[in-house]
Amino acid sequence: MWGLFQLTFELGSIPMDIIDSFFASLIDGTKNILGENELSSLIGDGIIAGVGAVILFVPNIVILFFGIALLETTGYMSRVAFLLDGFFHKFGLHGKSFIPLVTGFGCSVPAYMAARTLKNDRDRLLTLFIIGFMSCGARLPIYVLFTGAFFGGENAGNILFLIYITGAILGLFAAKLLKITVFKSEDEPFVMEMPKYRLPTMKLVWHTVSNQALMYLKKAGTYILAASVLIWFASNYPKHEEYEAKINTQIEQTEDETKKQALENSLVQYNLENSYLGIVGKFSQPFFEPLGFDWRMTVALETGLAAKEIVVSTLGILYGLGDELTEESETLLNKIKNNIPVTSALSFIMFVMIYIPCLAASMVFAREAGGWKYLVYLFIFTTSTAWVLSFITYNIAKVVM
Repeated sequence: MWGLFQLTFELGSIPMDIIDSFFASLIDGTKNILGENELSSLIGDGIIAGVGAVILFVPNIVILFFGIALLETTGYMSRVAFLLDGFFHKFGLHGKSFIPLVTGFGCSVPAYMAARTLKNDRDRLLTLFIIGFMSCGARLPIYVLFTGAFFGGENAGNILFLIYITGAILGLFAAKLLKITVFKSEDEPFVMEMPKYRLPTMKLVWHTVSNQALMYLKKAGTYILAASVLIWFASNYPKHEEYEAKINTQIEQTEDETKKQALENSLVQYNLENSYLGIVGKFSQPFFEPLGFDWRMTVALETGLAAKEIVVSTLGILYGLGDELTEESETLLNKIKNNIPVTSALSFIMFVMIYIPCLAASMVFAREAGGWKYLVYLFIFTTSTAWVLSFITYNIAKVVM
């Protein structure tokens, strides 16, 4: 697993610069052709920036799913489930829980469905509640973005592995807590068919990986496209024409280029903070402020309730319009590094690691768990756990760093 996460970052980071440069030049080209107006901003800053920020991580997604597909098709997963049965029982889980939990590293939707193999209702419910602690592929872009920005290429693979393992360990302790408080039941014996070891079929691996990559791209081209347009609109409206006129007059009257740049940045910042998105972010910011989040990070987390990939596109749009912009084009990694303190970044990663999965996964969870009330319980459980652990992470990071 360590090797898999090293490959995910090391190999995945090679085409990232090419893809990032391509979308940056595409945005510049669009604005040059259309000029500086609302349409060019919508297409460049909204659609291309939002969708591009998600497509940037396709290589990482492909490598991760390729590794998981290899583990599944060799017959390795069943052996690990058998070997871990005794260890899992110490935390109140069943050996068969291993397969849905590991599947959760790819996507929570099939992971929730895989929990059907557990016949005991309480064991199945407990597993369903813990799957969210296994970081799905949709969270990978967020981790890659933050590890790449703050930890550099040489350590990023190790940090990525540490994030995934930390989530899994926290899931085990959460399972133990739930087992002794909510899901009390008798342990069931481990019974499972053990398939033969076999060489992986490249056709099956290709089918698995290509399907997952196409699903990811389809989501980027539909759901995330719509969300990016909505976020662009909410971050650009309402307009404040009187304030803009006042600042533009000051810009025209000054000859100092530094002052001009400062005034232009202050105008962008004012418009963003007083947009619909800024209003929503600042309304909910007091809840997240003890965790070190600014209102942009708060909005990104809230949009992530729909799909975790949107967190990256939201950060790309919001920090792309922020007051740290210069005339030089900055990559998304640099924007994140320049705008977010490392203590807040660690706290943010912790929150993303734990809080409720995307809307699609939540729907499947409610169906598999047997009712919407369980989804409410899951939301309360994951949000409160994420808040407490992020608070602890942020305050420890402040002392250590």
